[in-house]
Amino acid sequence: MITVEKSIMIDKPVAEVFAYASNIDNVTKWQDGVESVEVEGDPGTVGGKYTEVRKFLGREMKTTLEITAFELNDKWSAKVIRGPVPYEVVARYESTTGGTKVTMRVAGEPTGFFKVAEGMVSSQLNKSMEEDFQRLKALLESA
Repeated sequence: MITVEKSIMIDKPVAEVFAYASNIDNVTKWQDGVESVEVEGDPGTVGGKYTEVRKFLGREMKTTLEITAFELNDKWSAKVIRGPVPYEVVARYESTTGGTKVTMRVAGEPTGFFKVAEGMVSSQLNKSMEEDFQRLKALLESA
C-alpha cells in the first residue's frame, strides 16, 4: 500500500481554490502528467465519472474515477473504478487567515509492473504531487 499526503498554503480564498482545483476541466492545467480528461456525467457531483490519460513512470495510464465526495469548499474525493492502479484521492480545503490550506492524500495498492516498482512509484508520486501543488499555487496566485 502506498500513501502520500501533501499540503500547501495558497493565498486565495477557499471558495476560489476549491472551485478551480475541483473543476475537472482544469486538471490538465495544474497536473503535469495528465494529458487529457474525458467527462462522463456531471463531474461536480458525487457519482460523476471521468477518465484521465496520464503518463507515469514513462507509461501511459488510462484510468476512470468516480467522485465519492463533493462538499463545497471543504472536501473532494474520487476513487478508481477502472484502471491499472486502484487508488483513492482525497483533497481537503481549509480557510485560514492567509488564504487556503489544501491537503491531498493519495492511497492505493499498486499491481503488476507498478507493484514491482512500488518504491519508485511512491517516490515519483511524492515528487509529482509536490510539483503539481506548486503549479496550482502559481496559477491561482498569479490570477
